[in-house]
Amino acid sequence: MSPVFEKAVFVEEINGSMQVDAPFVVETAELKEKRDGGKYIQLSISDRTGRGACKVWGTSEHTVEQIEAFCHAIRPGAIYRIQGYAKVYNRTCEVNVNDGITGLATPVPPDGFDPTLFVYAPVDGDGVRLGLARMTAKIEDPGILSLVSAVMNTTPGFLEAPAAKRHHHAYIGGLAEHTLETAEIALSLAKTINRAEMDTDVLLAGALLHDIGKASCFRRQGFTFIALPEYTLVGHTAIGAAALLRHSAGVDPARFSHILHIVMAHHGPHGEVLPRTPEAWAVHFADNASATLRGVCDDAADLEPGEERQGARTRQAVYRF
Repeated sequence: MSPVFEKAVFVEEINGSMQVDAPFVVETAELKEKRDGGKYIQLSISDRTGRGACKVWGTSEHTVEQIEAFCHAIRPGAIYRIQGYAKVYNRTCEVNVNDGITGLATPVPPDGFDPTLFVYAPVDGDGVRLGLARMTAKIEDPGILSLVSAVMNTTPGFLEAPAAKRHHHAYIGGLAEHTLETAEIALSLAKTINRAEMDTDVLLAGALLHDIGKASCFRRQGFTFIALPEYTLVGHTAIGAAALLRHSAGVDPARFSHILHIVMAHHGPHGEVLPRTPEAWAVHFADNASATLRGVCDDAADLEPGEERQGARTRQAVYRF
């Protein structure tokens, strides 16, 4: 089947004051309220070059009920025709859709397109897999090595899932990339602090497994991942702890409890369990460093020198010198 129109515009090419008419993946669709009480739809759109913002206003002829119906009918992960004009608002470029709202009535059949045009996965997958294997091989204790290998190898989606819904590493392969970064940073911290004498086997196991529960919180849908109810109703730390408990045989009980503590405490002061060991604090700091720096780097990626904006991921001002 041939497409009715071509993929001639990519997210990275969209700039202010340009007409847009091209297929994009709709990752999320949220109903928002206007100041006058009306409704509009906030979309996150993507293709292989990145993510963009889109606001669907409809026309004066569209009622609130019709706008709501369009929003509820959108299937995240499907390809839709986005037809509108781009402008910069609050220093962020976004596509505005009026008449083009009809393009959201039905997804575009993906048959006539190269699927690689629509997969946003800015990760060196092979490099991340090799890095994880390299960090895992540094674990000397056979029981702990078996624990980490068993949990990682029996967790579906670990290498493909995102690490979050929107704030950091929120793309295909993001969870594995974030895990590798956290392990590398944590080990570096342990080697940097004088007289630390940390248990590096426990440290590495905690870092490599700290977010393992997130793989069970997402499901692949079309060209993206969507968060399951477990993401908020249960939480990834509890799901991760359950995965560790299933593979605890063969690990020294005291060291296993320490690894479990690291997983449960990796949110630091913001979690229910506070870190109480140097290893737990190191993993918390490493996790936070990876997440924060990824968000800042992504928010500032397309800024021009001397430009500033409120970051969509960090929700803080970012600047480029």
